Amino acid sequence: MNQQPETVKQQVLREMSVAISQNNWQASCDLLSLTLTIGEPENRSDILNELLVMPGHELHQEVAREIQLLRSPSSVRYIRQVLEGDFQMFEYTCSEPGVIAKWFSHALADINTPESIALIKEIAASGKPDVAEEMAYRLRRLNASPFLQADA
Repeated sequence: MNQQPETVKQQVLREMSVAISQNNWQASCDLLSLTLTIGEPENRSDILNELLVMPGHELHQEVAREIQLLRSPSSVRYIRQVLEGDFQMFEYTCSEPGVIAKWFSHALADINTPESIALIKEIAASGKPDVAEEMAYRLRRLNASPFLQADA
């Protein structure tokens, strides 16, 4: 029986799970660094998206920032998953929900697709006060920018 070799994505995610189970912060950081060296943006984004929704590591803010820089529309559904959750996996940050939401409001604004802007609008109208407030703020900033328009 011929087994396919593991893809880089499979290897990184498997090794990240091992690092998490062993509380190996350095290995987690090294795996994120390895991910950032992947040349193909969509492959890099694919791994970052999975890392974003993976609990147990303490690199979510860094992952969110890299997603923001990549601006891949594929990230919107993963950001949605995070924003619709309870932020429990971010307790290690000791940050308020509005602060955490800010990471994602920036990423969604920079992705700047109809889907990402619609998600900002949806969350701005949600029942999570601090999170909704941050998204409403980002919408106001988008509407003030000549480069990013939330009205589209």
